[in-house]
Amino acid sequence: MAEKVKSDHLSFQEGIMQRVFTVPGDSQGMVDFRSILTTLGNAGYEGWLVVEAEQDPATACPLKYAKMARAYLTEVLGW
Repeated sequence: MAEKVKSDHLSFQEGIMQRVFTVPGDSQGMVDFRSILTTLGNAGYEGWLVVEAEQDPATACPLKYAKMARAYLTEVLGW
């Protein structure tokens, strides 16, 4: 879908509506957050990391996706 958004020159809002953005832990996501978090951990990074996931609440229930992201980060980071 990301390639379609790029090739069709869709707007940011249209990208949101096409579900290009999602939270860590969503199997439909394209970003390998585990590798990013591992690399940051191995480098000794102890600061903040902010991940934004603009989504259409009509197709991605905010509570469900927040819980999905939290569970994934808890598992990966071992909290």
